[in-house]
Amino acid sequence: MKYVIWLVRFWYAAWMIPAGVEHFYHIYPQPGANSRFPLAAEMLTALLNSHLFDLVKAVELIVGIAILFGLFSPLALLISMPVAFCVFWWDAPLSEWNTPSTIAGARVLVSQVVLCVAFIAAFRPMLAARASLASSVQAPTTKQLVLAARVVLGAWMLLNGVNHFFFSFWPTPAGQTALSAELMTALVNSQLLDVCMLIELVAGALILLGVFVPGALCVLMAVSTSGLFWAVLDQQPQTLALGFAAFALNGLLMLAYLDSYRGALQRAPLTLGESDQRTSFNTLFVQPGGRTARAHFLAALLPLAWVVFWYANKGPAANYACWGVLCLLYPAVVLHVRRLHDMGRSGWLMLPATVLTVVAMLIWAGRISLGAQLDAALPLVALLVFLAFALWGGLARGQSEANTFGPPVAA
Repeated sequence: MKYVIWLVRFWYAAWMIPAGVEHFYHIYPQPGANSRFPLAAEMLTALLNSHLFDLVKAVELIVGIAILFGLFSPLALLISMPVAFCVFWWDAPLSEWNTPSTIAGARVLVSQVVLCVAFIAAFRPMLAARASLASSVQAPTTKQLVLAARVVLGAWMLLNGVNHFFFSFWPTPAGQTALSAELMTALVNSQLLDVCMLIELVAGALILLGVFVPGALCVLMAVSTSGLFWAVLDQQPQTLALGFAAFALNGLLMLAYLDSYRGALQRAPLTLGESDQRTSFNTLFVQPGGRTARAHFLAALLPLAWVVFWYANKGPAANYACWGVLCLLYPAVVLHVRRLHDMGRSGWLMLPATVLTVVAMLIWAGRISLGAQLDAALPLVALLVFLAFALWGGLARGQSEANTFGPPVAA
């Protein structure tokens, strides 16, 4: 199980990091607003013009780094769930279920879900049907204030959802500025507003009933944040007041249930299938200071090699492939360095392979050129050098094995 999770983790991080970097520093062409699908083009144009896309891409970059380096990964996954869903929505229904696009979007969303399931132990407290308030809000007066806030927010969100789907007592705000109107039009036409209203309807009902409150608040926060962003674009006093009120109530209630989120706030929890920190993802692929035995090295190498092959097999024609391989260079080097340590060798032996791989990927990306012959040969040389180290690590006996089986017998 853990090896499948590692495989998905490698792929997802190697997709998220370059996708985030590209927006702020262009490294390869991203799908643009000139999409041949009208709804996809309209949505992306609105996101770009409103600068909401800046926030989306910052989330992708930060979350990719967090997943790759094991830094508060559960929290990062909670933050990136709305982004992964919207990527799928843009790639699938908004792109008229075009097969290659739908597969790409589904791959992102499935990876997100798999990784969330991998950290289910961290999320379990916030999924409790009846959650207790944090220890800091046990005073009777404070409990009453929390109850009042919960009733207000729950009823408010529930009424918003009911109004949108059933009664239309008040109209959907159209927006009073060019940017807010453009973004709202795109949300309505893409039916993403329906998704937001469905979240408000269900989450509002759960919060009002006091059932699955921490989980409902967490899901609702994505909508509250988006609503506040839209209110800032709209620049109307009433809209701003409502946006800030919903966001503040949502945030304060989450603080009131802080104990339910402590699992999701762990720095480096184990995933499904990981039973020992010594053989966890963070130890094998993030911390170069230790050592790794041959059996663990070989088992950990397989999912990493598979994902590297997946990206590298795309070749120079796929602009993103080289950047995905570069993202995976760090865990690959760490794994081999730890193996070298176990073999009694210096980790600095990996430096030539690292430099060769960086140069090879920059050639693939079209960033540098060393001449036609070197440009063609270097990627193959880098691959062969890494294969040599992998073969060495897989065949050589480490110090831990030497300690177990004793010194070799002289002939």
